[in-house]
Amino acid sequence: MGSLALLAREQGHKVSGCDENTYPPMSDLLEEQGIEVINGYKVEDLPEADCYVIGNALSRGNPMIEEILDKKMNFVSGPEWMARNILKDKRVIAVSGTHGKTSTTSMIAWILKDLGFDPGYLIAGKSKNLNSSSCLGKGDLFVIEADEYDTAFFDKRAKFIHYNPEVLVINNLEFDHADIYEDLEQIKIQFHHLVRTLSSESLVISPKNEASIEDVLSRGFWSNRKEFNGNSECDNFYSHISEDYSSFKLSLKGEEASLKWNHFGEFNAKNAMAAVLSLSHFGISIKDSVNSLSSFEGVSRRQEVLLNKKEIVLIDDFAHHPTAIEQTLLGLRKRYPGKKIISLIELRSNTMRSGYHGSKLIDSTKDSDLTFWSCQDERTLNELVKESGPEHRKIDSTESLLSDITSNVTGNDLIVLMSNGSFQGLNKKIIQLLT
Repeated sequence: MGSLALLAREQGHKVSGCDENTYPPMSDLLEEQGIEVINGYKVEDLPEADCYVIGNALSRGNPMIEEILDKKMNFVSGPEWMARNILKDKRVIAVSGTHGKTSTTSMIAWILKDLGFDPGYLIAGKSKNLNSSSCLGKGDLFVIEADEYDTAFFDKRAKFIHYNPEVLVINNLEFDHADIYEDLEQIKIQFHHLVRTLSSESLVISPKNEASIEDVLSRGFWSNRKEFNGNSECDNFYSHISEDYSSFKLSLKGEEASLKWNHFGEFNAKNAMAAVLSLSHFGISIKDSVNSLSSFEGVSRRQEVLLNKKEIVLIDDFAHHPTAIEQTLLGLRKRYPGKKIISLIELRSNTMRSGYHGSKLIDSTKDSDLTFWSCQDERTLNELVKESGPEHRKIDSTESLLSDITSNVTGNDLIVLMSNGSFQGLNKKIIQLLT
């Protein structure tokens, strides 16, 4: 919604918004653009407006929502506003999937910008190569992060149903959003609703032989498809040069290029492959895409190195799912093979807090030497720690955690924070502690 506000501001609208507990980087971006953020939802704070764009975090009973409905004010969902005002005249590249959406969208946007296409984009994060998380652009291409979360309290379809993409990336497909979906099957239905909206000339890009994606497309598919994987059995593939994937080779039907960059992990190689493949649809060569990716600086809070010393490395990451945790820790283990890895993980999303993932969470940290867990749901937290060994501990307070970290660092450590929230500002407190 913050990125949406920035787009509306760029179009020339006067924009303000209401939210609770905004935090960087989005809060900083909004302030830089002169967009007022009203804290809370008191009716008396509701500003007069020609249109109220309502995010999916708000539901009936919210004071401002009730006021808008009672007074018959003009309102619309965020995705529908995007479709009506921005996407209707664009060639849309939509990036979907459980993991990697923000990184892949950022890669595509940067390649296009670096090559002079002046794309529009909407990203649910802050790319370090781009000035903002969103931009109208002057070209006809628009890349958007396509989320399967529901649209609004009055539109329970997935947000991406509004985007009408010419190119659709489906990076992967797992269960998430336990607050609105009961199981993976319900999410698959939403993805097939999206597939049904694609024209016969549209293109779907996805990994080869991923069961959930194959299941979705088997229900009816009328468009084109390009697949990729991590071996040469597929026409489009990537293969590592270095063990940690900080350098790897990409091949598109025999056309090859090697990429060396400041990132790591096979998951990032997959994201890069999806980005390069999606842009080949618009005639952009693999060599041009890879050349641009060599200067890709990444996204804030995606394996972001905050402190890098010989004796201690501190990394901030957005991981919000067992698979993301596992892949990130595996990448860190290969990137820093000799270091003791200390993980601080906040179970913050509705799915993570619900206890749905169970033992998968413990299993996902097998590459971590010591793991600290935080969760607002005390029952879920106690159950998790009870089922694990002494290398898993719960965070009782910030003070006790900082004390535990001090007593457990060895002088050759890597500390990684994993949360899709602010994690009570722990990153800054740990930096103060260790420097």
